[in-house]
Amino acid sequence: MTGPLLKLAWKSLMHHKVRSFVLVLCIGLLGVLPLAVEGFLQLYRTQLESRAVATPLVVGAPGSRSDLLIQSLYFRGSVEGSIPMRIARQVAEAGRVTPIPLHIEGTVRGYPLVGTSPDYQKFRNLRMATGGPWPQRLSEAVIGSEFARREGLTAGDTVPTDAEELYDLGGGYPLVLKIRGVLEPTGTPDDEAVFVSLQTSWVVDGEGHGHIAINPDVDFSLILENKSDNVTMNAAIVEAVEVTPENENSFHFHGDPDDLPISSLLIDAATTKDQTLARSNLRRDEELLVLDSMNELNELLGIVLQAKAILDANSLLVLLAALLMLGLIVTLDIKVREREVRTLERIGAPRGFVARLLFTEVAIVVGSGAILAFVTARALIAGFAGGWLSF
Repeated sequence: MTGPLLKLAWKSLMHHKVRSFVLVLCIGLLGVLPLAVEGFLQLYRTQLESRAVATPLVVGAPGSRSDLLIQSLYFRGSVEGSIPMRIARQVAEAGRVTPIPLHIEGTVRGYPLVGTSPDYQKFRNLRMATGGPWPQRLSEAVIGSEFARREGLTAGDTVPTDAEELYDLGGGYPLVLKIRGVLEPTGTPDDEAVFVSLQTSWVVDGEGHGHIAINPDVDFSLILENKSDNVTMNAAIVEAVEVTPENENSFHFHGDPDDLPISSLLIDAATTKDQTLARSNLRRDEELLVLDSMNELNELLGIVLQAKAILDANSLLVLLAALLMLGLIVTLDIKVREREVRTLERIGAPRGFVARLLFTEVAIVVGSGAILAFVTARALIAGFAGGWLSF
């Protein structure tokens, strides 16, 4: 009896194609939101945790713990203060672990400009898709795969940094970066970053400057210092400065190199023992904030999960309303099909057949909507994970 019942229910649904399609679509759309939210949270949690596990120890200036974690690991936001470069030197001289300084202040077309040392490439296991090597000279850069794809850039191209404060007379000025390589995709924030040497990042941030030959008579307001045929420019210039073999040696930094700022310090430890000793030594300095990445991340995720509970409650209310609406539609459908029901009874349909028929139709509609919701949610999650969809 099951076969004929399914066949009859299917034919009935196909006879009312528009009504059936609308019902399936409504149920599918109602189911997409909770399924997609759950999938996105799981996806992002996996990505966030993998980054934190790979970076167990982060050191920065006292301030917001979450800001320091987010900027150091995901290159988002900003930190309240910085630490001097001497901290990295002291950690390196102590041995056991490798300090990896980060200076994250500028941007390139809205993407983060990350000044760091060559150790970062090994620490993150980054490989070049084209070009190379890792930038060490002034104005050289390697770019993440996603940045390269979106901006249409590759090795050999040039791109200027963003002018943060166009009329800040004492600040840094835009610098033309020479792209030496493009990194392979990693599915991490490294894909959307531009990596340069610490020296390049300091120049962009105004911690150093160069003496560029220009005509002082063109616009005296652009000049901070004029010595013989070399002129020190201020940050009010509109055009980005390009580092050339002729002027590269004129770039220098203000004050003691050990006092130059870094946003944070990543600690690369070969063993858990080395990591523990480094954490203990660094926490003796009251001017440093030492983070255990996973502990801080779990606190942040706890806040996110609280927000998810609100979304889950909302989804339950929407689902309840949808079920009530579906019940109303079925009731109205039965009223409309009274003649059809009487005809089935007159031709000898067994007791309860009509109820089973209607239940089968509803089951097909709900099942089809659930499948549509599941497939759509999985497609969206796969799209975000693969990078061909974005917010």
